[in-house]
Amino acid sequence: MDGTWKPRLASARKSREASKTQKITYLYRDAGNYKFWGEFCVFGQLSLDDLRPHLFDCEFFVPEKIGIPSLVPESQNDDDHLLHEFYSIEPTEPALCPFAADDLIERIRAANASGWFSGMI
Repeated sequence: MDGTWKPRLASARKSREASKTQKITYLYRDAGNYKFWGEFCVFGQLSLDDLRPHLFDCEFFVPEKIGIPSLVPESQNDDDHLLHEFYSIEPTEPALCPFAADDLIERIRAANASGWFSGMI
């Protein structure tokens, strides 16, 4: 697990898995409640309940620790921090996906085990 964003196209030969491609919407919300949204997809099935036990306070994560882009704006102020939230997971059409659902869960589990802020602050 090198943290690199490597999109893959859901292929026809994996039609069962491809039909279970999930779009994950996540957000960055600063202390002033300004929101920045992002999304990516994964192959396979998962739910927010699969992720929560491994998130910081069962809600937050640091995207750089799991290989997805941060949504923190380039121009920062005192309201900014590192934490992001998963907002929704829903079925989508096969598309470019950075990893499988199981890979995402493993990345989140590993980030939680090593410490969400380890080496970042």
